[in-house]
Amino acid sequence: MPFLILVIIICMIVALFAVQNAVAVSLNFVFWSFSASLVLVILGAFLMGVLVATCFLLTMKAKHYLKDKKMREEMQQLQAENKRLQERVAMLQHTQLLHNEAAQAEAAKQEAEPAAAEKTSAESGSRQ
Repeated sequence: MPFLILVIIICMIVALFAVQNAVAVSLNFVFWSFSASLVLVILGAFLMGVLVATCFLLTMKAKHYLKDKKMREEMQQLQAENKRLQERVAMLQHTQLLHNEAAQAEAAKQEAEPAAAEKTSAESGSRQ
């Protein structure tokens, strides 16, 4: 909104200046020479400036749009990779948990086997 107000003020100043200077002027450009109203010269120059500024701004906006689009695509790829890696970490943690449980069960089994062997040898020794 402040930009629009600034543009309106500038347009009013240019229009006021052009109306107050409505005399015919002679214009020379390289090999061409012609006369025109100062109002037309001023408005033409102003409109050319607006056109150049608009082209520059559109170019900048297009570059920003393309960069933003590329960054969004990269962000989506990174989010997908992050999700895949989180799933892999969860799977590896589950595998590690299963491995730990199996190792604990094996250790408990090995502890139980010598105790059972001692118990059976003690029972067979007491029978004799």
